Amino acid sequence: MKIIINNVEFPFNEGCRLLKLKYDKCPMKEIEDFWEDIVPMNFKDIAVSFTNTEQRRVGILCLGLEKLVSEVNPRLIKSETIKKETTWVDENGLLQNHKFNDIYELYEVDGSIWGENERGWNIRNVHYVKCKDTSTDREYFLWVNAQDVYSANDTRESRWYSSNENYGNLITPIQSIAWTIQTDIKEGGIEKIIRQGDCIMIKKKPNAKKGDVRHLTEKEYLTLLKEES
Repeated sequence: MKIIINNVEFPFNEGCRLLKLKYDKCPMKEIEDFWEDIVPMNFKDIAVSFTNTEQRRVGILCLGLEKLVSEVNPRLIKSETIKKETTWVDENGLLQNHKFNDIYELYEVDGSIWGENERGWNIRNVHYVKCKDTSTDREYFLWVNAQDVYSANDTRESRWYSSNENYGNLITPIQSIAWTIQTDIKEGGIEKIIRQGDCIMIKKKPNAKKGDVRHLTEKEYLTLLKEES
């Protein structure tokens, strides 16, 4: 049996522990009988148990910003601000020109504080990008794979990546937030990106080609994000 949380599939036991982390009351009648016996996950459990990007992302959402900060005290590496101007629809349904600063912060958590995982390997440092919901000002921490962020934005034809490199020092917050958005449209095929809260919509060009699912680059995020609300 599997547990589905935010459209992401989890093994039953881990899924139950995430549900206990996310909800005060049991959300599923199928697990009511043992709900009180479930031990909720903590940050270490999420970091060690999930290597899948989407599972770890949902796990951190279930944990929440306050618990994340209180458990691991992440260290701020870099901060970047984009000055934006867009058109919003106000509470009266009228179009309104809106200027704001969009701030992104990249944080690092020292993996050595947990020692070794079940394979006897040291847990590597993990990284999160902090951002705000443009419509509510609610803050989010989103997990990013620093090496993958670096790879997605590396334009060299010949690439070699070291497993010992701390890629958190080589990436930026904007590269990181761009990496959290995925598409199967090949580079050059996106006409524009629209962001409504945490919902991302991508409009492709008429002759755009599709390929493997990939992460957006910093350049695409900065040049193609046209409308926000």
